[in-house]
Formats: sequence, structure tokens, C-alpha cells
Amino acid sequence: MEISSNSISGNVSKKFFQTLKAFSGASPLLAEEHKKKLLSSLDLLTDSKEGVEFLYNHIKELVEAGIFKDTMWDDPAKLVPSLVGGTLKAGAQTTIIEILSELRMLAIANGILTYKKYPSGKARTFLDEALVNNLDLLFPAKTEENRTLKKETVKKIDALFKFLTTQIPIANIKGRLAKEIELICVQRPVVTDRVLEMISTIKNEIRLSADQAEDQRLLHYVEAVYAPSEKAGELDINEYDAYLKKATRKEIVKECEELSDTMQETGLSVNYHAVLLRHIANEGSLIKAALGLNNVGKAELDKHKKFVSEVIRTVIHPDTARSCYGLARLLERSLLSHQPVKSGLQRILGLKMDDDVAELIKKSKPKSSLEPKYILVADCLGILGQPLGVGQGWNPTCQSARGISLWSSHAPGKLLRMIESAAKSNTLWMRFEGNLIKSEELTLGLAKKLDYNLDAVSIVLVPHLDKIYNEMMKRAANRADDAHKWVNPAMYGHWIPTGFISAYDYLTNSIKDYEKFVRTFYITHHPDYNGGHDLAYPNPVGIFLTSSTGKLIGFHAVSILRVRKVKGQVRVFILNPNNEGRQRWQDNIRPTVAGNGERPGESSLPFHQFASRLYAFHFNQSDLDDLGRVDETEYQKVYELAKNSWGESYQWMEPAGYTF
Repeated sequence: MEISSNSISGNVSKKFFQTLKAFSGASPLLAEEHKKKLLSSLDLLTDSKEGVEFLYNHIKELVEAGIFKDTMWDDPAKLVPSLVGGTLKAGAQTTIIEILSELRMLAIANGILTYKKYPSGKARTFLDEALVNNLDLLFPAKTEENRTLKKETVKKIDALFKFLTTQIPIANIKGRLAKEIELICVQRPVVTDRVLEMISTIKNEIRLSADQAEDQRLLHYVEAVYAPSEKAGELDINEYDAYLKKATRKEIVKECEELSDTMQETGLSVNYHAVLLRHIANEGSLIKAALGLNNVGKAELDKHKKFVSEVIRTVIHPDTARSCYGLARLLERSLLSHQPVKSGLQRILGLKMDDDVAELIKKSKPKSSLEPKYILVADCLGILGQPLGVGQGWNPTCQSARGISLWSSHAPGKLLRMIESAAKSNTLWMRFEGNLIKSEELTLGLAKKLDYNLDAVSIVLVPHLDKIYNEMMKRAANRADDAHKWVNPAMYGHWIPTGFISAYDYLTNSIKDYEKFVRTFYITHHPDYNGGHDLAYPNPVGIFLTSSTGKLIGFHAVSILRVRKVKGQVRVFILNPNNEGRQRWQDNIRPTVAGNGERPGESSLPFHQFASRLYAFHFNQSDLDDLGRVDETEYQKVYELAKNSWGESYQWMEPAGYTF
């Protein structure tokens, strides 16, 4: 069904037709000038689904006018689906022409346009593959690359995909959707909104059959959310609550076992889990079954049954259902037996929260009637239970997310004390080189406007951590070395090694002593050169983050968690706080999150590939050894990967021949 010009602003449509007519009749000498004016008129039209649909209805006129002539889009048969995403993200007029290219493909697929050497079936296949290759745009992932896109570009991409999915059945890409959901869930994120949105879309828009393998994979997740037990699948949440109140103990045990199975298999806990836990809050044996606890978790629950029952009754609600999984993992970490954790949670349960902080938490759950401090405690369970599941969202705050993860893993009591302080007084104090830094006295940090699609712990802490980290960097600027050398130990804690080296020279904006840098990383971190030792604590390091084409995006903060030999290959296992560990860093450099020994929340790369993206790291001085022991071929592999990707953005200052 065509959209009427009346659905678009009169001035916008009028300008479109005027500039299209002028471009169509322009002489070769003036064609380029009129094309720019035409593309300018398309700017507003590509900002909305309605505008994109309007352009689709006029794509034939645009093609016949020569919009693609003398461009790389000229011949549709030469276009590659895997390149669509990168071109859409390019911004400005490139994004607009790429949108028109997809609309032309759709017109070819639907028989509106015909090309002798490009039949409609090929166009349809192209579009299916374009969707498959760009699920991060169809269901936007909070990757560093996507975060750095301009809002105008994001708006146009969103408008295009909203229109395309009205024309192309999502059912065409079921296999890829199944894989995407599986790989998101295996990372066990604390915030599960994105994957739940995907599962909801599948449930509502795709007819699934239990007889087909691809459908079975999707049904597994649809049922985990909407039918985590046989009985839950028959009842809505209110009916399920009523059923539990009259169910026999045998029936309750069955519910506990079935719901725990789906939660353990997928990492997803939903409103049914919350309702069940509230119903059995006083019965330890049933809680063990519902959470699917291992022996360590069961013993921990026995020691702290009264407190766990209080936590369930107070903070576990359908609104905070994702924290059921966090509670299970927290018990299996035996954290309640760590007195600072139990007392920290008790203090937060009883605190009077600052009004402004409470409003921030409400922004993250606008439909919830639950008291903000209880939402905060619920998300504390998630953060403590899943330290590697924290993410920075759409915010440029990788340092803060990295810190929350590190403290949750190695200083959970300290983390809870910080949460309590920030929630109660809306401020945070830290020391830097003997001086107090108070967040309430600072202006904005890197995040000028916070994205509130975060866990409540991050919402409370990140605004303060971001400002403090930024202030520390300012105070350490203009020294003879990278400011992170002093800031990271001050920010994160005493476990950060005292040795530090950077390949990037801030003063000259160049790469210096790269061979020494790479060899130092191998000597201190590679098990073949450091005596087989692994890290005692996570190492906060800086990387050059690159796009799928290897182009520099910017600096990014990650943590090296461990280094292991897997399947005969040494790999670096990291926490990437953007909560999507699979972001491709180049065609042949793509971290994996499963299949290579990764624990939930980790991603990993072969050692030399990770080294090629590293620009700064800490190390133990005692691990330094003869740098000449590092194999020359290993260094050359790293050097070639670095120099031919992000390295093209910098001048390289290499000494003439090192003697190690």
C-alpha cells in the first residue's frame, strides 16, 4: 500500500519533487550540484519510517533520474550484503544513498524495478543476507562502534530497518536469530532487555514449528520467557500466582524444578520465577530447587536462610525478576558469608535514599511501583552474582563499568559501601595522590547525558565514578607518561601492578617504541615466556578499538582476566564492558564468547591478535626478563596487524634496531 504525499509535510514533499525534477533535467555540467540539493531534500525523509516508505514509493523515479549513476552503487549485481552495515554507519550522504540502495533492492525483489542481469530472487536473497549481517542494527546492540555513531545516523538506520521489516518476513532469518540469542545469553548479561525484546518479536511475528530444527532453537528461548514451566505456559502471571496459592507441595516442587531448569540453561529469569520465589520465600528446600543451586549455594542458603527469605520478600518482584538469577549466582559465590557483603546489603535495605538518586532509578524502570532502594538491592544481587555481566550501555563510561566488575569480583564489600554512600548522599569521595576528590564538586565527566537503560547499581555509581576518573586524568595530564599509569591504581585499588607501559605518545600523537611494548607484553603475560604464570587479579588495559574494517574507532577500556592455552592456542580472556564481546575488530579479528573455553561474560582472542590492539597495560616489575627471548615471528605478526589497521591513523616512531 502506497503512502500518500499528504502523510509527509507539504514543504518536505514539495522540496523533494522540485529537486528531483531539477536533477532529472540537469545538464552534465550542473548534475552534481543538483544531486547535492536532491540529497539534501532526502535528509528529513530518511529520518522516519514514513519518510522511508515515501521514498520507496518514488524509488523508480529516483533510479531513472540517475541517483546511482557514476557511484559504487550503480550496478546492484556488484553490491555485497556484508558491506551494507558499514556503509549505513558512514553517516551523511553515504548513509542516505545506502538507504536508497536497499529501497531499490526491495523494488527489484517486488518487481517494481527490473534489471536484466539481476533477477528479483537475487534481490530478495540480498536483503535477507543484509538483515542477517546487521542484527545489531535490527536489534541495536550497545557496542562501542554503535555508541559512537551520530544520533542523526542512528535515526536514519532505525527508520530503514523499521520499514524493511514490514516488507521482509523476519522468519527468513530464523537460524541467525537463534544463534544471536544463544550467544547473547551465553554471556549472561545483568540487563537482559535487548534479548527479551528479540524473543518478544519472535513470539509475536514468527510462526514456529516444533518439527523444525531452527524453530526448536527459538522455541527453547520463547518458552523460557513465556512458558518456563508447563503450567506457566497455560496461565498468565496473575493466574499463575493464584494457582501457586492452592497448589499441592508436589505441584510446587514440579514448578521449582522446571523453572530452575530454564533459568540455568538460558540465564534468563522472568516474572514467573519472581512470583514462585515470593510464594516459597520461607521454605529453604524449595528455594534451593527453584534457584537450581549447587552444593556450595545450598550450604550458603542454609547459613543465611532468614536473610535470604527477607531479601526475596522485599526486593524480588516481577519488576525485578532478572535478579532471581543473580541471587542464585551470589549464593554460589558464598558472598553472604563475607560479612561486608551481608552487612552492606542490610545497610542499603535500610537506608533513606537521596531524592535525586531515587528519581534516577525510577527512570530506568518508569512502570515500576517498587521503592527505588529495593530496585537497587535487587540489581546488587545481579552485579554481585554476575560480575562479568555488567555493561556500560550507550554511555562512554567503559572505565566505570570495568571498575564495578572488578570490585564485584574482588572487593564486593567495598563496592556495596560505595553504592550506599552514593545512594544516600548523591556523592562519592576518592583519594588521588593524598588529596580527596569529591564528585559533587566536579562538572560533567565523559558522559554528558547518561543513558538510563542500565542496572540500578550503574545508575547510582557511574555519574560519580565518571566524573572522578575524568578529574584524576586531568590532574595526571601533561606528565612524561600516560596518565593511566597513576589513575588506574588510584581508581581501582592496590592490586593494580606497579609496572606500566604505553605504546601511544600523547604529546606527539604517535606510536613509539612499539617493538619494546609488544615484547614486554609477551614476556609478562604469555605463558611460554613468563614461566606459565597467570594473572592474580584482572589487569585494566587500554586498547585501540577498531571497526570491522580495521579502522580506528577510538580508545577503549577492557580488563584482561586470564591467559590460557586452549586447543593448542594461547588466548587472552577479557571483560569487554560494552556488554557485547563479539564485536568484530577486523575481518579476521573477532573475539569469541563461547567455544574456546570462555566463562560466562568473557570474550577471548588469540594472544597475538589481542596484542595487536593493545596500547597500554600494567605488569609486575619482577616479571620483566630478557625481551630478546620473544620470537621475532611473533612480534612481526602483531606489528603487521597493528600497522595495517589502526596504525594507519598515527605516525610511527621506531628506533633504528633494538638490541635486547
